[in-house]
Amino acid sequence: MLTRLFVAGVAWLTAFGLFAALVDWAARPRPTPTPPALTDLVRALNKMETPSPFARHEPWIVTRATSARRAMVIDVEADKPEDAQTIAVEIVEPLRAKYEEVLIYVRPTGSPVNAVTRRVQWTLADGFVETIY
Repeated sequence: MLTRLFVAGVAWLTAFGLFAALVDWAARPRPTPTPPALTDLVRALNKMETPSPFARHEPWIVTRATSARRAMVIDVEADKPEDAQTIAVEIVEPLRAKYEEVLIYVRPTGSPVNAVTRRVQWTLADGFVETIY
């Protein structure tokens, strides 16, 4: 009788632990989906990422992009906004020939209130310059 009670208690604790782990996993931030008005530019910029085969989701995602003449502004949400410089290099590399200036605003995934925004400006003359807001 005592053995059955012990086994039932262990099973109950295991089930509770698995439920808590599932709730914790489900609560982790994920990149917000790209807005429904998906432009070809945003679609193309998101395809430039090279995701890890072991990642559950992309480490960053372009949520909006606008260009005019030889300048471009890009909004990015990232799991690690502190990697803004690396993200900017990856985005700008294929764009160097077409643009004279690219501004990339990197925010945390989900853009929480009071989140730090990082802007990386790339120009032909000055290269990459990061500013934290």
